[in-house]
Amino acid sequence: MSYRLKQLYGQFYDVTAGFTYSCFEDPDAWPDTVDYEGPNSVIFARRALARYAWAFADGWQANFGIEAPGSEIDANSSPNAVSSSNNAPDGTMNVRWENAKIGHAQLGMVARSVGANDAAFGTQHVFGWGFNLASSINVLEHDSFQTQLTYGEGIFRYMNDDFINNDAAFNATGELQPIPCFGAMVGYTHRWSDTFRSTATYGYVHLDNEITQGPNAYHETHYTSLNLIWQLRKKLSVGIEGLYGQKEAQSGATGDVYRFQMGMVYSLFD
Repeated sequence: MSYRLKQLYGQFYDVTAGFTYSCFEDPDAWPDTVDYEGPNSVIFARRALARYAWAFADGWQANFGIEAPGSEIDANSSPNAVSSSNNAPDGTMNVRWENAKIGHAQLGMVARSVGANDAAFGTQHVFGWGFNLASSINVLEHDSFQTQLTYGEGIFRYMNDDFINNDAAFNATGELQPIPCFGAMVGYTHRWSDTFRSTATYGYVHLDNEITQGPNAYHETHYTSLNLIWQLRKKLSVGIEGLYGQKEAQSGATGDVYRFQMGMVYSLFD
Protein backbone atom coordinates (compact mmCIF):
# COMPACT_ATOMS: atom_id res chain seq x y z
CA MET A 1 0.00 0.00 0.00
CA SER A 2 1.19 3.51 -0.74
CA TYR A 3 1.89 5.94 2.08
CA ARG A 4 -0.96 8.33 2.87
CA LEU A 5 -0.63 11.29 5.21
CA LYS A 6 -3.57 11.61 7.62
CA GLN A 7 -2.59 14.37 10.09
CA LEU A 8 0.45 16.61 10.33
CA TYR A 9 0.08 20.07 11.82
CA GLY A 10 1.35 22.43 14.47
CA GLN A 11 -0.36 24.92 16.74
CA PHE A 12 0.92 28.17 18.18
CA TYR A 13 -1.57 29.77 20.55
CA ASP A 14 -4.79 30.08 18.49
CA VAL A 15 -3.19 29.52 15.07
CA THR A 16 -3.01 26.06 13.50
CA ALA A 17 -1.10 25.27 10.29
CA GLY A 18 -0.47 22.00 8.48
CA PHE A 19 -2.53 19.10 7.17
CA THR A 20 -5.72 18.38 9.13
CA TYR A 21 -9.52 18.61 9.08
CA SER A 22 -11.15 21.41 7.11
CA CYS A 23 -13.03 24.12 8.99
CA PHE A 24 -16.03 23.14 6.86
CA GLU A 25 -16.06 19.67 8.43
CA ASP A 26 -17.35 18.57 11.85
CA PRO A 27 -15.62 15.24 12.61
CA ASP A 28 -17.36 15.06 16.00
CA ALA A 29 -20.72 14.61 14.22
CA TRP A 30 -19.68 11.41 12.44
CA PRO A 31 -21.82 8.44 13.54
CA ASP A 32 -20.20 5.37 15.10
CA THR A 33 -19.99 2.99 12.11
CA VAL A 34 -17.99 -0.20 11.66
CA ASP A 35 -17.74 0.72 7.97
CA TYR A 36 -14.41 2.54 7.58
CA GLU A 37 -15.68 4.77 4.77
CA GLY A 38 -18.74 5.92 6.70
CA PRO A 39 -21.91 7.57 5.35
CA ASN A 40 -22.01 8.98 1.82
CA SER A 41 -23.21 12.43 2.85
CA VAL A 42 -20.91 13.47 5.70
CA ILE A 43 -18.35 16.17 5.03
CA PHE A 44 -14.88 14.63 5.01
CA ALA A 45 -11.95 16.82 4.03
CA ARG A 46 -8.38 16.84 5.24
CA ARG A 47 -6.50 19.76 3.72
CA ALA A 48 -3.27 21.70 3.88
CA LEU A 49 -4.49 24.79 5.71
CA ALA A 50 -3.95 27.61 8.15
CA ARG A 51 -6.70 28.56 10.59
CA TYR A 52 -7.35 30.87 13.50
CA ALA A 53 -9.55 29.95 16.48
CA TRP A 54 -11.47 32.63 18.39
CA ALA A 55 -13.27 31.74 21.63
CA PHE A 56 -15.62 34.72 21.81
CA ALA A 57 -17.97 33.58 24.60
CA ASP A 58 -18.45 30.81 27.13
CA GLY A 59 -19.08 27.63 25.12
CA TRP A 60 -18.75 29.43 21.77
CA GLN A 61 -15.87 29.39 19.29
CA ALA A 62 -15.29 30.52 15.71
CA ASN A 63 -12.62 29.21 13.34
CA PHE A 64 -11.40 30.97 10.19
CA GLY A 65 -9.28 29.19 7.61
CA ILE A 66 -7.66 29.28 4.19
CA GLU A 67 -7.23 25.86 2.60
CA ALA A 68 -5.53 24.26 -0.39
CA PRO A 69 -7.84 24.40 -3.43
CA GLY A 70 -8.62 21.58 -5.84
CA SER A 71 -11.25 22.08 -8.53
CA GLU A 72 -12.84 18.82 -9.69
CA ILE A 73 -14.40 19.19 -13.16
CA ASP A 74 -16.51 16.54 -14.84
CA ALA A 75 -14.53 15.83 -18.02
CA ASN A 76 -17.53 14.03 -19.56
CA SER A 77 -19.27 17.39 -19.97
CA SER A 78 -16.83 18.44 -22.71
CA PRO A 79 -15.50 16.66 -25.81
CA ASN A 80 -12.17 18.41 -25.30
CA ALA A 81 -9.25 17.92 -22.95
CA VAL A 82 -10.19 19.37 -19.54
CA SER A 83 -7.97 20.18 -16.56
CA SER A 84 -8.59 22.01 -13.32
CA SER A 85 -7.59 25.62 -12.73
CA ASN A 86 -7.01 26.89 -9.19
CA ASN A 87 -6.37 30.61 -8.71
CA ALA A 88 -7.26 31.10 -5.03
CA PRO A 89 -7.38 29.08 -1.80
CA ASP A 90 -10.71 27.92 -0.40
CA GLY A 91 -12.00 30.19 2.36
CA THR A 92 -13.70 28.38 5.25
CA MET A 93 -15.08 29.15 8.68
CA ASN A 94 -17.30 27.68 11.35
CA VAL A 95 -19.15 28.77 14.46
CA ARG A 96 -19.43 26.13 17.17
CA TRP A 97 -21.41 25.85 20.41
CA GLU A 98 -20.50 23.13 22.89
CA ASN A 99 -21.78 21.98 26.27
CA ALA A 100 -20.27 19.00 28.10
CA LYS A 101 -23.67 17.68 29.22
CA ILE A 102 -25.79 18.45 26.15
CA GLY A 103 -23.41 18.07 23.19
CA HIS A 104 -22.51 20.46 20.40
CA ALA A 105 -23.71 22.13 17.21
CA GLN A 106 -21.59 23.65 14.43
CA LEU A 107 -22.33 25.73 11.36
CA GLY A 108 -19.60 25.61 8.72
CA MET A 109 -19.26 27.74 5.59
CA VAL A 110 -17.05 27.59 2.51
CA ALA A 111 -16.39 29.94 -0.41
CA ARG A 112 -14.22 28.83 -3.31
CA SER A 113 -13.18 29.53 -6.87
CA VAL A 114 -13.80 26.48 -9.07
CA GLY A 115 -11.94 26.63 -12.37
CA ALA A 116 -11.28 24.64 -15.54
CA ASN A 117 -9.02 24.81 -18.58
CA ASP A 118 -10.69 23.56 -21.76
CA ALA A 119 -9.16 23.37 -25.23
CA ALA A 120 -12.21 24.95 -26.87
CA PHE A 121 -14.01 26.79 -24.05
CA GLY A 122 -10.89 28.40 -22.58
CA THR A 123 -10.17 29.02 -18.91
CA GLN A 124 -13.25 29.70 -16.80
CA HIS A 125 -13.90 30.14 -13.07
CA VAL A 126 -17.17 30.03 -11.15
CA PHE A 127 -18.06 30.75 -7.54
CA GLY A 128 -18.59 27.78 -5.25
CA TRP A 129 -20.22 28.12 -1.84
CA GLY A 130 -21.82 25.97 0.84
CA PHE A 131 -23.22 25.62 4.35
CA ASN A 132 -22.84 22.63 6.66
CA LEU A 133 -24.93 22.38 9.85
CA ALA A 134 -23.89 19.46 12.06
CA SER A 135 -24.47 18.37 15.64
CA SER A 136 -24.18 15.57 18.16
CA ILE A 137 -26.69 15.88 20.99
CA ASN A 138 -26.93 13.68 24.10
CA VAL A 139 -30.42 12.28 24.68
CA LEU A 140 -31.90 10.21 27.50
CA GLU A 141 -29.08 9.07 29.78
CA HIS A 142 -26.68 7.15 27.57
CA ASP A 143 -27.76 7.84 23.97
CA SER A 144 -26.74 10.42 21.38
CA PHE A 145 -28.26 11.78 18.17
CA GLN A 146 -26.07 12.91 15.26
CA THR A 147 -27.30 15.10 12.40
CA GLN A 148 -25.87 16.92 9.41
CA LEU A 149 -27.41 19.05 6.65
CA THR A 150 -25.29 20.34 3.78
CA TYR A 151 -26.15 22.46 0.78
CA GLY A 152 -24.15 24.43 -1.74
CA GLU A 153 -22.81 24.69 -5.28
CA GLY A 154 -19.43 23.43 -6.37
CA ILE A 155 -18.69 21.65 -3.06
CA PHE A 156 -18.81 17.94 -3.92
CA ARG A 157 -15.06 17.76 -3.28
CA TYR A 158 -15.90 18.06 0.42
CA MET A 159 -18.41 15.17 0.45
CA ASN A 160 -17.39 11.71 1.66
CA ASP A 161 -18.70 10.20 -1.59
CA ASP A 162 -16.17 12.23 -3.59
CA PHE A 163 -15.00 9.45 -5.91
CA ILE A 164 -16.06 11.22 -9.14
CA ASN A 165 -15.36 14.82 -10.25
CA ASN A 166 -18.60 16.68 -9.52
CA ASP A 167 -17.70 20.24 -8.44
CA ALA A 168 -18.61 21.74 -11.81
CA ALA A 169 -19.42 20.87 -15.43
CA PHE A 170 -19.72 22.62 -18.78
CA ASN A 171 -23.29 23.19 -19.96
CA ALA A 172 -24.58 22.79 -23.52
CA THR A 173 -23.27 26.25 -24.53
CA GLY A 174 -19.77 25.67 -23.13
CA GLU A 175 -20.21 27.69 -19.91
CA LEU A 176 -18.78 26.27 -16.70
CA GLN A 177 -21.49 25.74 -14.07
CA PRO A 178 -21.12 24.80 -10.38
CA ILE A 179 -23.16 21.69 -9.58
CA PRO A 180 -25.77 22.16 -6.79
CA CYS A 181 -25.32 19.57 -4.05
CA PHE A 182 -27.51 18.54 -1.10
CA GLY A 183 -26.59 16.08 1.64
CA ALA A 184 -28.33 14.89 4.80
CA MET A 185 -27.30 12.47 7.53
CA VAL A 186 -28.89 11.19 10.74
CA GLY A 187 -27.45 8.77 13.25
CA TYR A 188 -28.61 7.44 16.60
CA THR A 189 -26.40 5.66 19.13
CA HIS A 190 -27.99 3.59 21.90
CA ARG A 191 -25.99 2.06 24.75
CA TRP A 192 -27.46 -1.27 25.78
CA SER A 193 -24.99 -1.56 28.68
CA ASP A 194 -21.52 -0.40 29.68
CA THR A 195 -20.00 -2.78 27.11
CA PHE A 196 -22.53 -2.95 24.25
CA ARG A 197 -23.81 -0.18 21.96
CA SER A 198 -25.56 0.13 18.59
CA THR A 199 -25.72 2.90 15.99
CA ALA A 200 -28.25 3.27 13.18
CA THR A 201 -27.29 5.63 10.34
CA TYR A 202 -28.89 7.02 7.20
CA GLY A 203 -27.27 9.24 4.56
CA TYR A 204 -28.62 10.90 1.41
CA VAL A 205 -26.89 12.84 -1.40
CA HIS A 206 -28.52 14.57 -4.38
CA LEU A 207 -26.87 16.46 -7.26
CA ASP A 208 -28.63 18.69 -9.80
CA ASN A 209 -26.66 17.52 -12.82
CA GLU A 210 -25.93 19.24 -16.09
CA ILE A 211 -27.39 17.24 -19.00
CA THR A 212 -23.94 17.28 -20.62
CA GLN A 213 -22.59 15.02 -17.85
CA GLY A 214 -24.26 12.11 -19.57
CA PRO A 215 -26.77 9.43 -18.55
CA ASN A 216 -24.38 7.63 -16.18
CA ALA A 217 -23.54 10.72 -14.09
CA TYR A 218 -23.78 10.40 -10.30
CA HIS A 219 -27.20 11.80 -9.38
CA GLU A 220 -28.45 10.42 -6.05
CA THR A 221 -27.38 7.92 -3.39
CA HIS A 222 -28.77 6.41 -0.18
CA TYR A 223 -26.75 4.81 2.64
CA THR A 224 -28.07 2.91 5.68
CA SER A 225 -26.29 0.91 8.37
CA LEU A 226 -27.01 -0.79 11.69
CA ASN A 227 -24.42 -2.29 14.00
CA LEU A 228 -23.67 -3.87 17.36
CA ILE A 229 -20.34 -3.03 19.00
CA TRP A 230 -18.82 -4.85 21.95
CA GLN A 231 -16.34 -2.85 24.04
CA LEU A 232 -14.23 -5.72 25.37
CA ARG A 233 -11.61 -3.53 26.99
CA LYS A 234 -11.00 0.18 27.35
CA LYS A 235 -8.86 0.15 24.18
CA LEU A 236 -10.38 -2.83 22.34
CA SER A 237 -13.75 -3.10 20.59
CA VAL A 238 -15.33 -5.54 18.10
CA GLY A 239 -18.35 -4.76 15.94
CA ILE A 240 -20.67 -6.36 13.40
CA GLU A 241 -22.67 -4.29 10.92
CA GLY A 242 -25.18 -4.59 8.10
CA LEU A 243 -25.24 -2.00 5.30
CA TYR A 244 -27.48 -1.15 2.37
CA GLY A 245 -26.73 1.32 -0.42
CA GLN A 246 -28.54 2.54 -3.52
CA LYS A 247 -27.34 4.72 -6.39
CA GLU A 248 -29.33 6.46 -9.11
CA ALA A 249 -27.72 7.81 -12.28
CA GLN A 250 -28.91 10.85 -14.21
CA SER A 251 -30.70 8.54 -16.66
CA GLY A 252 -32.86 7.17 -13.83
CA ALA A 253 -31.10 3.80 -13.79
CA THR A 254 -30.59 2.47 -10.27
CA GLY A 255 -28.56 -0.20 -8.54
CA ASP A 256 -28.30 -1.34 -4.94
CA VAL A 257 -26.17 -3.57 -2.76
CA TYR A 258 -26.26 -5.26 0.67
CA ARG A 259 -23.22 -5.95 2.81
CA PHE A 260 -22.39 -7.54 6.16
CA GLN A 261 -19.06 -6.96 7.84
CA MET A 262 -17.12 -7.33 11.05
CA GLY A 263 -14.42 -5.04 12.38
CA MET A 264 -12.03 -4.68 15.32
CA VAL A 265 -10.38 -1.55 16.71
CA TYR A 266 -7.49 -1.39 19.14
CA SER A 267 -6.55 2.10 20.35
CA LEU A 268 -2.89 2.69 21.07
CA PHE A 269 -3.65 5.76 23.17
CA ASP A 270 -6.48 6.74 25.51
